[in-house]
Amino acid sequence: MITKSELEKLLASTETYRVERTKSTTDKDKFGEAVCAFANDMPDCDKPGYIF
Repeated sequence: MITKSELEKLLASTETYRVERTKSTTDKDKFGEAVCAFANDMPDCDKPGYIF
C-alpha cells in the first residue's frame, strides 16, 4: 500500500512514468492509454502507476 509520504511526493511531482494527471473522469481513451503505459513498465521499476 502507498504511504502518506509517498503519496505526497507523487502529488507534488509532474507527470512521470508513474503519474498521469487528468481533469476528465469520462475520457476512456486517456485512461486506457495511461493504463497501457503503466502496464508496460518501461523502466522496469516494478512499482504501480497512479492517475490523479
